[in-house]
Amino acid sequence: MFTNKHVVVAMLVAPVLAILAWFAIDYFIAERPHAAKPGASYALIAKSNCRYDSGQCDLENGDFKLTLLPGDVTSANLTLIMKSRFPLQQATIGFIDDESQPAPSKMAATNADATEWTATLALPAGNTSMLGIAASAQDTSYFGEIPLAFLALRNQDL
Repeated sequence: MFTNKHVVVAMLVAPVLAILAWFAIDYFIAERPHAAKPGASYALIAKSNCRYDSGQCDLENGDFKLTLLPGDVTSANLTLIMKSRFPLQQATIGFIDDESQPAPSKMAATNADATEWTATLALPAGNTSMLGIAASAQDTSYFGEIPLAFLALRNQDL
């Protein structure tokens, strides 16, 4: 079987052609990233560290990235710190609850270049497991929902 030179050449060339075809199809068919358009809204994707007790949560959409960190935690309040790669115009955060709709809180910039924001939220009485966030930068809105697992609130009844 391996004495025929055509079979040997075909066995060597076929994997190379398959790999080249893989990259060629990706080049021609893949969606090209595009810049965010002012006035448009884009969903933020929660990274895997948001789903477990990591102490921080990263949200991304293209080059836009937000990082949420827990600050002071008391029995009644929770302070969250948000860091951004780009300066933000405004940011809002709040718990998402099926039973009642608690009002979201506006975050306040803590540095001059508006890349670090903070907010203190009253812990809800119900069983809340999601946090909603909205931010705007360069007249573009970004929004996302995050599980509360990253906060490491083992002593709290969330």
